[in-house]
Amino acid sequence: MAWRSYGTAEEGGGRITGGRKTAAVVAALSFTAVAAVLCVIALTQSQDKKSELVDEKLVLFKMEPPPEPWSPPANLWMFWGQSPNKRFGHSGDNIRHLVKLGRLAGGEYRDPHFLFNFDSQTFRDLSESCCTTMLVAPMKNDMPIYNAESNVAQRLRNYVANGNHIVFTGGSLVSIEFINRYFYYNIEPESSSGTFKGSGYGNWSPGPFRKLITTDLPWVYKLTPDTLYQDHTSVQSMALRSLPSGTSVIYMTPKSSPVFLIKFCQRLSERHGEPPIKTVPKDCWRHAARGYPCSCGTISYIGYDWHYDQDAADWDKVMLAAVEYQSDPDESTTFSPNCKQPPRVIEDPHAPKNPPMCGKL
Repeated sequence: MAWRSYGTAEEGGGRITGGRKTAAVVAALSFTAVAAVLCVIALTQSQDKKSELVDEKLVLFKMEPPPEPWSPPANLWMFWGQSPNKRFGHSGDNIRHLVKLGRLAGGEYRDPHFLFNFDSQTFRDLSESCCTTMLVAPMKNDMPIYNAESNVAQRLRNYVANGNHIVFTGGSLVSIEFINRYFYYNIEPESSSGTFKGSGYGNWSPGPFRKLITTDLPWVYKLTPDTLYQDHTSVQSMALRSLPSGTSVIYMTPKSSPVFLIKFCQRLSERHGEPPIKTVPKDCWRHAARGYPCSCGTISYIGYDWHYDQDAADWDKVMLAAVEYQSDPDESTTFSPNCKQPPRVIEDPHAPKNPPMCGKL
């Protein structure tokens, strides 16, 4: 009995010891499982936080619309006669590509808004209407020659004075000669003196050309670069002393300007049947009081030739601003009574905001 009792006690003792080991193993496994679950929960929470941040950034990114591709204004025309160099990679073709006019057909670029002659019926119709822009590429091949008193020359003046906009480009003095001949100006290139006595730059200005920021700066030029630079000999800058009355200088040096706008005005003649008379803009109010109101338009000059278009990024922005200038109804209705578009307020997105007004106590 005693042996059996001892044996039973020994077996019972052995079972008790084995149960403790099993409980310890189970407890260790449980602790490991709990720790693993806690780690998984922590990792999941951290991943959720990261995903929330990513989602938040993506949502914020999606809230900002992508920039729209630039397209030419509906009122933009381009002179595409014999004067500009239309060969691939040259100034005329580079400007055409910049303003996105023309489609290749039959081995040449064609567009309904290409003008081939100033003595055509198309230009006659344009000169009798309002609010278009005519872009003239650098005249590298020739210059259209007419008698300054002929109907074609008068039609050029009527085109601008009827509230339209003509944009000339530089690279040579032909564009300035065209303006002087047909609009009766005497604009001259700047002749800068050199560092050595007796030497000079001739008709070349070294720049740089700073933007003249004033309250009268057109809205489209507020987002253009603040400084433009000479590119080899590609920029022709005109002497400030020779610019006519009614000129708005956009870029300049102390002596010259490569980018400016001229307000060109005409009024009816006192003699019935006579052509309109060129008028200085500051005198328009006097003639309007006499019953002969003025009608005005804009002549723009950008003195870059676009021969090296790979270096013309800043000048490209100025050109795109110039062709958008006439699309602003504020300018159209201000310059000409023939434009029927109602004026609208265009806010500058980079202008400082006014502080909030405090409520009255």
